[in-house]
Amino acid sequence: MTKGYGSTSTTNEPSTPSLTRNEQSIGGGTSFTNESEPLLGERLLLGNDEYDGNATPVMRRPNAEEGKLFYTDVSTIGKEDSDDENADPHIGINVFTNDDSNTLSYSRDFDDSTLGDRYFRETSRKGSYDAIDEGNEEEEGNGGRKRQGIMSVVLPEVENSRQVYFLVCFGLAVGIAMCAVAALAYIEYWHHYGVDVLPDQAGNSTAGGSTAAGDKVMSDGSAHGVPFRKISRDSFGDPVSNILDVDLFHPSLFYRGDSKRTIEGERMAQPFFKFPFPTGAFWTNLVLHPVENKQQQQGQLSSLTQKENDRDKNQYSYPIVAYPYSFQWSPLGKLQASYSAARRTAQPDSIHDAFAPDITFGSVEEISARRIVKFDSLSVSLRFYSDGSKDGGSTGYWESYIVQGSPYITACYFGLTPELTALSDFEDIACPPVMNQLKVKMDGLNQSSSSNSTKRRMLSSTTSATGPDTAKMLGICDVSDDSTQQSKVITGVQFVVTTKEQLALLVFASDPITFIFRKDARHSITSKDLFGGVIRVALVPPAASKADGSMVPNSLDLDYLSSSSGVKRLIYHADAYPIGGSVSWDFRSGTRSPLAATSSGGSRSTLGSDNDKGIASTSTERNIGTITFQFDTMHMTQSSPSSKVPLLMLSLPHHAASISSAEEMLLEPTEFDLLYRTIKGRMTPIVGNSWSYEVELTTIGFGDEPIAKPSPSASVETKTKTTLNRHQTTSEFTAVAALDQSIRDLILQTVDSDLKINLPDIANGAYGFGKQIARLAQLAHIAERVETENAITNPQNRSIPATSSVGGQARRAYALLEMYLIMWLAGDDGSGRLVYDANLGGILSKEGTKDVFSDFGNGRYNDHHFHYGYVLYAAAVLGRRSPHFVSQYGSYIDAIFYDVAHNSNAIIKNGKKDDAFFPFARHKSWFDGHSFASGLFPFADGKSQESSSEATNCYYGAYLWSKVRWGGSADGNKLVNFARLLLATELTGAKTYWHMVPQVENGDQSAGNRRLVNSWQPPRAYSSLFEKNYMVGNLGMTDVTCTTWFGTEKVYVHLINFMPVTAITSELFDKGYVKEEMKALSDSASIDYAWKGYAVCHKAILEPTEAWTDAQSLISNQLDPGLSKSQVLYWVSTREGFAPSTEAITSPGNDIAVEGGDDSADSTIPQGRSSSSDHDSSCEGNERCAAINLVGQCCPTSEGMFLSCCN
Repeated sequence: MTKGYGSTSTTNEPSTPSLTRNEQSIGGGTSFTNESEPLLGERLLLGNDEYDGNATPVMRRPNAEEGKLFYTDVSTIGKEDSDDENADPHIGINVFTNDDSNTLSYSRDFDDSTLGDRYFRETSRKGSYDAIDEGNEEEEGNGGRKRQGIMSVVLPEVENSRQVYFLVCFGLAVGIAMCAVAALAYIEYWHHYGVDVLPDQAGNSTAGGSTAAGDKVMSDGSAHGVPFRKISRDSFGDPVSNILDVDLFHPSLFYRGDSKRTIEGERMAQPFFKFPFPTGAFWTNLVLHPVENKQQQQGQLSSLTQKENDRDKNQYSYPIVAYPYSFQWSPLGKLQASYSAARRTAQPDSIHDAFAPDITFGSVEEISARRIVKFDSLSVSLRFYSDGSKDGGSTGYWESYIVQGSPYITACYFGLTPELTALSDFEDIACPPVMNQLKVKMDGLNQSSSSNSTKRRMLSSTTSATGPDTAKMLGICDVSDDSTQQSKVITGVQFVVTTKEQLALLVFASDPITFIFRKDARHSITSKDLFGGVIRVALVPPAASKADGSMVPNSLDLDYLSSSSGVKRLIYHADAYPIGGSVSWDFRSGTRSPLAATSSGGSRSTLGSDNDKGIASTSTERNIGTITFQFDTMHMTQSSPSSKVPLLMLSLPHHAASISSAEEMLLEPTEFDLLYRTIKGRMTPIVGNSWSYEVELTTIGFGDEPIAKPSPSASVETKTKTTLNRHQTTSEFTAVAALDQSIRDLILQTVDSDLKINLPDIANGAYGFGKQIARLAQLAHIAERVETENAITNPQNRSIPATSSVGGQARRAYALLEMYLIMWLAGDDGSGRLVYDANLGGILSKEGTKDVFSDFGNGRYNDHHFHYGYVLYAAAVLGRRSPHFVSQYGSYIDAIFYDVAHNSNAIIKNGKKDDAFFPFARHKSWFDGHSFASGLFPFADGKSQESSSEATNCYYGAYLWSKVRWGGSADGNKLVNFARLLLATELTGAKTYWHMVPQVENGDQSAGNRRLVNSWQPPRAYSSLFEKNYMVGNLGMTDVTCTTWFGTEKVYVHLINFMPVTAITSELFDKGYVKEEMKALSDSASIDYAWKGYAVCHKAILEPTEAWTDAQSLISNQLDPGLSKSQVLYWVSTREGFAPSTEAITSPGNDIAVEGGDDSADSTIPQGRSSSSDHDSSCEGNERCAAINLVGQCCPTSEGMFLSCCN
């Protein structure tokens, strides 16, 4: 049994970091790996027992003498290896470059192992030197010194014959020392002025021996280096300034702090910003050059320049979304906010919330510049400068804090004149009709806090036209005597503004402010004077009036505002406003106990409750992840901490279903009767500066592990939609053991066939190669699992050699897997197929740098988690079997891991911002609860994502790699659990916002607000009409559709969210959902052949026996590149309820022929194939084989195998 994926207790191999193949430096010490022992693939493919082919294989192999990697022909083994002067000892592979600045250094410790190796090689020639010296000594003995002079004076103790040799060696030593000093200085220079090199920050102690990775473990997840060539974006014609409007960033955010210097140095391979740019952040639309959709579709993004985009100075950015509002800004210094759900249009297969500026913030003064000044995972802060203030002048500025989940829009003015602008016209600005409510204690509110808030909102006697006593009575608002028929002058700290669109806006000010509303020009409301303080606006959402959740115009009822519990809450909590936020997490053992599910309704205080700890579990593995949002909060008034009003925020449905800690949850209309809606459903109010929710972590590993019996408490389930069962019920470990021997033989025969077709193409881009290499990894995994079971059940007829842990097919598959993976990572010349974008901080495919749309936009950070998730999975499968691959190439996979699953927040919190190579979990939107695939492309619907299953596969691959790489130590398990958390949130997000099951309407209650009697349920994301599609195709931040980028057929929508098929698929698609989902697929038309394999696997979840029959007719090389017939057969046969008939078992299928001539089941002649001698066996004689350019013998091959292309 495997003793932990990150440790191998049976080896004494020292722990080494992952950067170099030859020598690793850890805290001043040096550890060596046994480079003389070949890689797994080399042992297999270069051996004479496992590789069978006509061509001489070319393999990457280590040279034990030199400690370097190079390609060698098998036929030359045994010949003297030639030196390679271009070898980089820091990497362990050959690096060919025209400029040393294009390569990264990975350790400050000087590595002279190559020099040492060369020195010891010279000792082989020592005999010739000794012969010469002895001859000289004889001459000196007979004739005395024949040569005298300065040499004898300088080196009197050295024999004449050795003086020249000694000086030569001394000169070489001096020269080497000078080169070493220069090299160290060079490395240090690039450390400070190029891409920083991460220093040693932690020890490398592990539990149970050294890790299989042989690398040091860092609890903060920092990479020790990036083993890919670093490049500038300018080198491939897509500089940062071509993507981002760099003038929109505060100078302090740039590397070296100067935007002009940064742009001038953009051609150098150095960071553009002080931080790896968060390409997946929700706010990137604000800084991307806006383009027309037509231009984007025609691939003209790269031709756009900043100058061209700034021609229209009034051009607004594309919207960003901070639920429940959308925002966009313009060079004129305006910030538009929209409650887009008020303009929802719903169709049976789509929902769209349109942007329209319900309220626009600005100033009377002209704005000369706007900047992003701060951002984090939950917010972005924008600042608008008037003339002179951007250069440190005294003119003034205003800023806005856009924070996810805030029901208010907040702006803070510093010496400017605020101006509010309507979409069309304002109807009026008035004092709130609820002003008397401040005298009455509201249910659930603290009386002392309410009293303090009341005092703050009372006007001073000097600002009231009617005297101090009246001011105290009116308290919050007063219409000035300066008002006329043409203009209204109103002073106060609370106002109600109504619009022509029948919307009501609550306006709050930190200090008394006088607004002027000109009735002859109703488009704007302006302040009378300069203002220094905070203005907050909360839009009162209109009620949904249709079953699909769309809105219709209705008359504004101000009397409703005076009695609304939601309005009371908005007034009460207006004093506390967030300016930013952070995400943190922790892990524990036990079960989830969501507070909302245990509440019978009403508000629920959760601080200090037993639910914070959950139910204790006897399991030592931490199976619960707790995510906490901590909001940085300020108050509009200065008051004692005990009397400060708590923050009011809004949560999405997946939050509300799993909240475990908060001050209050407002679950009932009596507590909050306003319904804020988003594209993801109704938001639930949460009170508190911080709140937490929990997700259950998966227990699924590679899928073939024995199932651990869960603790009794683990069976406790809460009755909420988003509760997920993370405990395995079936395992390949038991399923394969239960299979009939003939089925196992058939699977191995199919694997043998699949290993000869559809092998990976390293030039196929990150996505294409990723799918192919993951397919190959699954073939290796399947072959190993089946061959291992065969060896257990049939020891007398072992298919596994006694000296090996895997059998023939598995060993061959692993060898191919290793060969192709190393070729892709390191390449023929050491460069591989990936590069490091030093400007923005990320791994790019070389194909993705050809133009902005190549490799699905990889060069602009589209779909990285889709692309690299496949590679992570394949590397984990290989690394589990080959510790040498992990130790020698682990740093390559680490860099890919960090590109999509990096916890860079830990580095930044430790004060090491410059040491972060990658952004924090690039694609994950922590508030949304899932990933977005969009990179640096502007879209009107904000960020979006199509394939939820491929996103899940990314974090599944990251989780498996982290187990292989770091599992088994305390620090390493932090990385493993973080990857499990990324996976768990993606599973929850997919099940909440992609998987849909229609619900029966309860009476006349509107969609999105259904309740059971005496039982609260979390809001549903979509209306019952839309839920009838069962699967979301593409989810944006303001729209959702049941279509895909490539087609509208239902089957494609479902299957693009089903692929790939791995062990985690069984958790993503449970039987209950698939049973409902099949209703939508029952009337689907025929699909392209490439998708048929996925359709069979999907069917197998419910009907594995019927799916087995369907799988027999599949042709492997016509399936999707990420799938093979072997995978389909293996998946189907390991599903619960699989019980094929004898006929189904003994029919190998249309593309399999079995060697042998006995009467056993495994000798069946393939159906539809002729065994006559006149059958044309050549590839040219079978049109499908000829069509794919195969030559030689195909039907059958020389091994007796019929390829899938045979007629």
